Amino acid sequence: MSKKCPVDPDEVFDDAETLCRVHVRPLVVVADEPPVVAVPAEGGEQREPWSIDVCWHCGTPSPHPDNRACLRPDCRRSLTPPALHVRFRDGEVELDPGERVELGRHGPHGRTFRDFPNVSRRHAVLGVDADGRAWVEPLRTPNGTFLNGTELPESVGRTLLSGDTVRLARHAEGTVTLYDRTSGGAR
Repeated sequence: MSKKCPVDPDEVFDDAETLCRVHVRPLVVVADEPPVVAVPAEGGEQREPWSIDVCWHCGTPSPHPDNRACLRPDCRRSLTPPALHVRFRDGEVELDPGERVELGRHGPHGRTFRDFPNVSRRHAVLGVDADGRAWVEPLRTPNGTFLNGTELPESVGRTLLSGDTVRLARHAEGTVTLYDRTSGGAR
């Protein structure tokens, strides 16, 4: 098996690679079989450009254009990616446009940070504007919120880009991926 970029299928990547650095897109696993060809759904509707043939999260091919969820049993995510995806060691945060979430040991993502005692109960806020611009804003905490290794001042939001790292306190670090839902793919 090998992996290819869905934008440039001529370039082959090692199995260890997960992301095309040129197009910032998750790589697709290519088996020794003909590629899946996207066809319009019944009634002529086309699916979103990022969900034509693979899961944005795990790269599993989607053999039928009417599929809306990944077929891999341990993934089963929607084939439409979130606007913002941040992968931490112990969990993931996904947001759609217009959403925001508080990060810390309490709240909806408390499990993600429970093994990090220096992460505050209320540590930072992640959000995505209606236009898809993602941001992080530190809350009042003694242990800091960092963007690409630089500590952010309290209550000052900063824009996030794909490939950025967000760190809460000393060790709770996550990698940011933004998906452009208007043109498809990561940006």
